[in-house]
Amino acid sequence: MLAKYQNTAFEKTLVSLFVSCALLANPLRATTILGMNIDEVAQGAELIFEGKVVEHNVRENAAGMIVTYVTFSIEELIKGEFDETLLELKFTGGRRGDQIMKVSGLRIPKLNEEGIYFVESVYRNLINPLLGWSQGHYLIYEQNGERRVKTVDERFVTDILSTKSVPVALRRSANLIDGDTDPANGIVVPSQSINPDQALTTESFKTKIRALMND
Repeated sequence: MLAKYQNTAFEKTLVSLFVSCALLANPLRATTILGMNIDEVAQGAELIFEGKVVEHNVRENAAGMIVTYVTFSIEELIKGEFDETLLELKFTGGRRGDQIMKVSGLRIPKLNEEGIYFVESVYRNLINPLLGWSQGHYLIYEQNGERRVKTVDERFVTDILSTKSVPVALRRSANLIDGDTDPANGIVVPSQSINPDQALTTESFKTKIRALMND
């Protein structure tokens, strides 16, 4: 399903919204979007920052849809220009009283969550302002005294590889991915559980992203 909601008045608006945005979906799975490589995500993002979610403000917009304004405290700006320490981004969906609207495949950053965020646009009206959805959304956890990076479905990131460093025969062609789980191509995630000490630290993750931006 494209969306789950408890207010049938949203139905026509939601259908129109998703058709206009050309999202493709399999009814048995989450919303699917076009896969990107991490080079594209790093270079295409308007803003990249390390931050923490400090507030949720759920509203109903003029079209009668529920939207969640998420306020981030910016700890470090990695790319782009933004002079304030707080940034508010709008995500489609949320809960307002007894009304719930959920866009399948869209993860709204949780309150008190810490992460590294790749913002497609600060001001454009988007369903999800994070570039590539899950491909531009990474979480920070403290493990054994070190702050390390995971994907949104909590798999440790062990490396970041530029597409240019991957042999042509091994490169993943453009395809459709789940918008709420899959990282960008080039984000290395082991298929089996690993020792947390093998995961990239936050500082190493940021250093590798900066290298991609300058490549």
